[in-house]
Amino acid sequence: MTDNAMRHPSALTALAIVRDRNEFSHRSAIRSVAMLHVVRDRERGARFSLDHNAFDRETSRAEIIEGIAERIPQDATLIARAPRILQHALRHHAATGSPLPPADLQLLQKLRGDCEILPLECRSAALDETSAAFMLRRAGPGSSILATARRAPEETQTLWLTFLWTLCRKTDRTSLTSAWQAWSALQRARPIPF
Repeated sequence: MTDNAMRHPSALTALAIVRDRNEFSHRSAIRSVAMLHVVRDRERGARFSLDHNAFDRETSRAEIIEGIAERIPQDATLIARAPRILQHALRHHAATGSPLPPADLQLLQKLRGDCEILPLECRSAALDETSAAFMLRRAGPGSSILATARRAPEETQTLWLTFLWTLCRKTDRTSLTSAWQAWSALQRARPIPF
């Protein structure tokens, strides 16, 4: 833990977008979205909530991105994994002279100028360590789109816990982890919605 640890934002959303191909691949479609919302206030403490939706290939990217933007709390910090740009996508766009299309996070920033967006570069191995430490199940390499979509809520929690334990102050880590563990026990008792 570094001396310049940050205070956890009063409103934070962790976002996981599941696509059937890489974001910059031709014909990539969003198939599922999960968001973990963490809101802190002095009177009620920390509150957690999850949004989790599945989409067919016919649902437009614009419609899905607008729906995400509407569900992020006002003035929140949004965290998500930074998109991976595949080399063949870069070569294709360089060869044609066309710019890369905007990333999902860029579109969200355009719609929600009040939010701070933090794209996090996290190795899968680091997220695997966090998920194991907190007994969360992530979709593994080679998992089907359906399996990955079902695990998207755990992905958001893993991302948030990694953010909390690597970038935030010790007092925030302790209090928020305890609050999350109590909330998480109730969530795990619920059936998977699809």
